[in-house]
Amino acid sequence: MRLRTYLILSYLALIVILSAGAWFIDAHVMGELTKSSIKIADQAVSNVTSDHVLHSDRILTLMGQYVVKDKAEDVARELAYILKGKKLDDYAKLRRDPGLRAMAIQSIYTPHGPAGYTDLYDRDGYILFHPDKNVEGRNQLDWQKEYPETTEMIKRSFKENHVQGFFTFFDKDKKEKKRFGVRVHVPGTRFIAAAIVNLDEFFAPAQQRMKESCQLATVQAKERIEAHYAALNRDVMIGGLFAGLALCLVGGLSGLYFAAAISRPISRLRDGVRQVGEGDFAVAVPERGVREVADLAHSFNELGQQLTEYIEKRDFIRDTFGRYVTQEVVTKLLESEGALEMGGEKRDVSLIMSDLRGFTAIIAEMDPEEVITFLNRYLSRMIAILLDYRAVIDEIVGDGILAFFGAPEPQEDHPARAVACALAMQAAMGEINAENEADGLPHLAMGIGVNTGSVVVGNIGSERRTKYSVVGSDVNFASRMEAFALAGQVLISAATYARVRDLVEVAGVLEAEMKGMPGRATLYDVRSIGAPYNIRLADKPEQLSELPEPMGVRIHRLKDKIITGDTGRAWVTHLCDTAARVTSEGPLEAWEDLRLAFLDDNQEPTPGHIYGKVTRVTPLTDGRFEVRITFTSVPAGLCRTFGRSPGTD
Repeated sequence: MRLRTYLILSYLALIVILSAGAWFIDAHVMGELTKSSIKIADQAVSNVTSDHVLHSDRILTLMGQYVVKDKAEDVARELAYILKGKKLDDYAKLRRDPGLRAMAIQSIYTPHGPAGYTDLYDRDGYILFHPDKNVEGRNQLDWQKEYPETTEMIKRSFKENHVQGFFTFFDKDKKEKKRFGVRVHVPGTRFIAAAIVNLDEFFAPAQQRMKESCQLATVQAKERIEAHYAALNRDVMIGGLFAGLALCLVGGLSGLYFAAAISRPISRLRDGVRQVGEGDFAVAVPERGVREVADLAHSFNELGQQLTEYIEKRDFIRDTFGRYVTQEVVTKLLESEGALEMGGEKRDVSLIMSDLRGFTAIIAEMDPEEVITFLNRYLSRMIAILLDYRAVIDEIVGDGILAFFGAPEPQEDHPARAVACALAMQAAMGEINAENEADGLPHLAMGIGVNTGSVVVGNIGSERRTKYSVVGSDVNFASRMEAFALAGQVLISAATYARVRDLVEVAGVLEAEMKGMPGRATLYDVRSIGAPYNIRLADKPEQLSELPEPMGVRIHRLKDKIITGDTGRAWVTHLCDTAARVTSEGPLEAWEDLRLAFLDDNQEPTPGHIYGKVTRVTPLTDGRFEVRITFTSVPAGLCRTFGRSPGTD
């Protein structure tokens, strides 16, 4: 064989070997990297999916329980209002009342349709209203053999005012399902309102959509990576052959350049995959290099965007849950492993208890829709102020609010923060009432109590229904304090005053005896607080004007909003739009609640009532009593008879 032939054959063999080697190496490297990308991406999507399902299970279950509980309580309150004054032992007549039936039987909806209902029965188990009319008139205890769990809850509801829990049942396809029910006594009646939902129907659609979306994203990501891998593998094999020829023809520099053009984008993609595996879903790699590598980088970036969208959905769930539970509590529940465990800890906190004065009387003649708009305007402003001062809102019961400072995160300045927040809430009432007046709505007045003390704070309830709340005698004391606060007042306890005495200005000191509390309590009427808050309430002096002639008035005592008796003959001698001086033949006690009705010339009550609180009682020499009464609710019509508008100075 000639040398030339040998060299040619050797050269050709070298080309074949180099081309085959380049093809093998490229195919192997790309295959391993693509498999690694699919594995890491699949694992990342699986982790996110499982976390979403776990958190959404907890959150949606808590939300479902809250919705059902709130529905049962709403129905019970509305039924109490509707049934007031009706004859409650004539069940047949009650069933013929369409408004009563519509209130007692309501569907509990989700965005996908009804998931539950409400019904009504009495404390003997007799069913008054039910979505299935065939069971009306029967007794709940008739099915105790078929449904022992449900029957046990029903029996408990005869004695307990509030009963809730989970129970199982079998649907028409004999599949076991789970329900959640809440049973609440209708105040002032022997009836019990029940709200029941099928939990699967309540949040299974949302869970199913989340799972399907995660599965679809995983399949799409795999298909794109695998498709690009097949195309890239084919092109790389061809490129490897040409690269071998180019390597033989132009030398090592061309080979190095080609290797670099392939390896750099792949290295970036590999680093990006590792970052995704570590949880950085926002990572993006440059979409440069040969077309196949750029396409693979583009697909990788799309996967990162999809994962980021799932994180945003999780945050949306967090924010939605935060509308029902304070954000600090939401963060603790979602980020702490032991946050859902029962129990609590003893903490030093400051509590705010606020309530509107005479709210029940104000809304008595208002439409329900108008009441909600009216109340939400007030609550929206109060909640915004509480959150600005980093309060944890424990409860909103009608027009009353309970909030606390100093937990779950410690706050060294919680006494001053609580007092400043209470003053800011009172200061905001002027703006709220200006909006109410512009809309032709009544004037609102609020009393606030602030107390500092040691309480137990934590998860209270059971594994099935839990609330992050505070308990203790200082919580009860705050409630008692609030009852002594007049319209526009912020009363703080001695414990709170000791912590903020250098910051606040006090308008007066009150010694009060409280139910269930030993001795007399000292309360301070705070009007302002200094730096860094610098809040001062406007002065509103009560200037009583003497009437030309004493005006007859009928006074009824109130206890827990119930009339307990009258005081005999009484006359108003001095009057302004917020207070009155009364001469009474019967004795009255300081701080008791009253209802007043002015008398006409025939000694008959005029339309409308004024509600007030006794602030001072002075015995007179003739056996009668001079009484100072501060109004808590005055109808607008009566105010106009005084020649003034509510809330004016």
